[in-house]
Amino acid sequence: MFGKNSDEKIDGKDLKRYFESGPPVCGGTDSYRDQKAPKEIVSKDMTLFEAGTSLFTLVLPPDKDSSSRLWYISAYAAYADKGSFVYLSKSTECRGPAKSSWALVKRDVLPDLVRLVDEADLARSNGCHSTTHGLPEDFGGRVFIKYASGESISFSNNQSPIIAYDTCVRMADLFESFMGEERVALKDLSGLKEIRFLEERDNGGFTKAILAFNADGTGTNRKSMRFDGPTVYESEKPVDAETMSKIKSVIERCGMLAWSGLPDSGFPKISKKSMSFVFDDGETFTAEDGKELPYAIGNGFFAIELEVTTKH
Repeated sequence: MFGKNSDEKIDGKDLKRYFESGPPVCGGTDSYRDQKAPKEIVSKDMTLFEAGTSLFTLVLPPDKDSSSRLWYISAYAAYADKGSFVYLSKSTECRGPAKSSWALVKRDVLPDLVRLVDEADLARSNGCHSTTHGLPEDFGGRVFIKYASGESISFSNNQSPIIAYDTCVRMADLFESFMGEERVALKDLSGLKEIRFLEERDNGGFTKAILAFNADGTGTNRKSMRFDGPTVYESEKPVDAETMSKIKSVIERCGMLAWSGLPDSGFPKISKKSMSFVFDDGETFTAEDGKELPYAIGNGFFAIELEVTTKH
């Protein structure tokens, strides 16, 4: 993070602090810059692209078409096992809902994004971060881009737009073109037989759950848990058809069948979690927690975990 190579550590001497509020207080601002973050990226081998910003505080000049202007955009692309996973969320209405879509496309789309980043000179803001506590979500923006060389671009500001409007329009057009490309075929969820959840904790404890899809649309959830002792607790509960339908909707909305091979977030883990989707023909797709994904789709894992481990 902060534009460093993977084998480098950030020294406190590298950070130039402009404002620091101490303990987070509403309205307090923390602002700093990594003085060693590169302003030019040598590598052309991008592995992850994630960029998003709100644009509603911008006033467009008269020559811009404001009838279909962008108010918000979030875009993501990364390599998965079977192709390029791409995601786009954008709003063309002031304070209106964002429309989102994802795809697993066969073509390698990351070189297109290398050109976008270079031509927009996004690296010029590398290492600059500012947070004002108490502001609503999606008020500003964040950019995080990784390269195979270990180089990265990272900057954020939750107070105002951080990407030029014309660049955002180009980004939206580019990702919409990705959505229309040849896709990797994925299983139809009508054949989903069961979801198997597994959490293995460092202390030897575990949580296992098998959520079976019944023929009438309902489900049966079988769960076993062990904490730090030898006792294993088991339970079996029915799940109503409405909840089962919502779970399928989460899988589809978040593209979870296409997660295999996506990059890890790099955050420390206190346990290892995985979720396997088993189909009638025996084919299985596995998604793991802790992937570097936009929150809007990354939270799909937790939503299903909550259903199988806590609610039922």
